[in-house]
Amino acid sequence: MRLPIESIGHKIRTIRKEKGYTLEILAVKTGLSKGLLSQVERGISQPSLDSLWKITRALEASLVHFFEDIDQKHVHLIRREDRRQLLFPNSSGVYSLLAAGGKAKLGLLEVRLRPGEETRDRFVQADGEECLYLLKGNISVYVGDEVFRLKPEDSLYFDSSQPHVVVNEGHEEAVILWALTPPQF
Repeated sequence: MRLPIESIGHKIRTIRKEKGYTLEILAVKTGLSKGLLSQVERGISQPSLDSLWKITRALEASLVHFFEDIDQKHVHLIRREDRRQLLFPNSSGVYSLLAAGGKAKLGLLEVRLRPGEETRDRFVQADGEECLYLLKGNISVYVGDEVFRLKPEDSLYFDSSQPHVVVNEGHEEAVILWALTPPQF
């Protein structure tokens, strides 16, 4: 993978301008030439680690800041046999993590509930959204004061701040795809 010098340069320029520094001022503070700093900001020249360190010190910025939003892996494959199982207090059923990790903005679970099993308020959060898609079985979803009965291929969307419970009130295993953002696991 190539170092994203354009992104690093843009961040340097942004912080420099926020601080009201000209290239001349930054050059004095770092001991680097104005020309080199200009090339780094435009993504033409790749700074050495020593130069980048001097720049971050002069800008009073963390070195990590220049790399933190660079996702080195844009695709994540999770094989069925490699799924992580999650356990939640006061809930029954089997929870398999299908997608989430690092700085993921979306969490996706497969939830399997045997007859009589339920999830209980584990995902209630101040900000976020959830969507359930029922693959198999029949469930009742209690959201606030309302009850929604779902059959296969039904989906239900709701705001995560509302208390909610999912119950398998049917006679066979229920299989649910449960998406939530942001993920809380």
